[in-house]
Amino acid sequence: MENSVRRPNCLLRELSMLRCRLALHCIISLMVLLGDSLPAGAQQTSVFGPISAESLTGVLREVTVPSGNPGIGDVISVLTGLEVATAPLGSPSGGFVYSYDEGVGAPLRRSGTFGPQFVERALTTGRGTTSFGLNVFNATYDTLSGYPLDNLRVATFRGPQPVISSSTLNLRLRSMTAALFGSVGVTDNFDVAVAVPIVRVGVNARMVQEEPGVGTAVLLSDGFSTGLGDVAVVGKYRFWRNRDERSGLAALVTLRMPTGNEDDLRGIGAWRTMVGLAASAELGRLAVHANGGYEFWSESVTLSNNQPGPFDEVWGLADQVQYGGAVEVEVRPTLTFTVEAMGRLVRDSGRLDTVSFNTQFSPELGVDGVDLLQVTSGHLRKFVLVPGVKWNLGGNRLLSFGLRMAQADTGLRDTLTPLVGFNWTL
Repeated sequence: MENSVRRPNCLLRELSMLRCRLALHCIISLMVLLGDSLPAGAQQTSVFGPISAESLTGVLREVTVPSGNPGIGDVISVLTGLEVATAPLGSPSGGFVYSYDEGVGAPLRRSGTFGPQFVERALTTGRGTTSFGLNVFNATYDTLSGYPLDNLRVATFRGPQPVISSSTLNLRLRSMTAALFGSVGVTDNFDVAVAVPIVRVGVNARMVQEEPGVGTAVLLSDGFSTGLGDVAVVGKYRFWRNRDERSGLAALVTLRMPTGNEDDLRGIGAWRTMVGLAASAELGRLAVHANGGYEFWSESVTLSNNQPGPFDEVWGLADQVQYGGAVEVEVRPTLTFTVEAMGRLVRDSGRLDTVSFNTQFSPELGVDGVDLLQVTSGHLRKFVLVPGVKWNLGGNRLLSFGLRMAQADTGLRDTLTPLVGFNWTL
């Protein structure tokens, strides 16, 4: 990535940068002195940890504070919590759609397909129809704003030599979400559903701090957390349908409650309300669906570089746009194949980039400048493709498989996220 260069004429910022350089030098020197000695002339490496912390935010903060870029741990925590909390849980709607037929005097099935994995269809499940389900996702994240998580250079101090000291974060982030669903058809045109996500997040962090001629210090920290994510309540009202009820339009309202723990990266601490529309059309064995909506947040999520005093830049992440489309094909009465495309945009969220600061304030320390991994202006954009299948096991029981494939992502990214789901309509 191309670096942006800033030359602030600010004494306070230069003092802060030099304090970071002095602290980093002292930390590496002390750790090497405390480590095992090596033969003369060898570059010594000392390993310390794992550092204990009370939360996953604490894990990232403790391992990055000595890096010369003390705010980066909190930035990574916010962006991780944002990804876990805003990732789609899957459609809570039942796979079997019924409506009451006055002529027959009983509910009849109205759709030959079983519905997409994530995109909502406008069809409702039918009065008195109840369904339960479970979706399980397992994500191992690869990059953050395009930077590989296993080689995040968070700080590089420059001088007469190209690199006089550096801090590199090797990070492994994982999340597993088991989303439990329940839905009921209140009327033939109105459904209500609840989604309860149980989330497990794991962090393994390794900070490598190198200073040529002095040595290398490695700091370790790790942790995991399991608990509730942000619970969702979904309402869907179909306000238009064609004569055979295989096509229609519906209004969607989704409320996400702040039940996930922010410090353990399972939520963002804000009430969120999504208002949107769903459209569906079926022709023979083919069904097409489209969604669009806007999610309002009760409060913004703060993202900061933790620069000194009034020179800090702060982003208030709030609200997101969601959209998606899906195509279903009824391969046979017991098997539906789906392809979905979904996107999200979080406004004014910022993104990570390497920013260069130059200084001539203290040449005696051998510091000409520093390159820091910082938050810069930008939007958080996500776009994924999801191929999948749904298979009728017998009766009204469905087993589903899918693969969420990241196509464009300026935040925390998992290239391939597998999905396994089960749905039972009563």
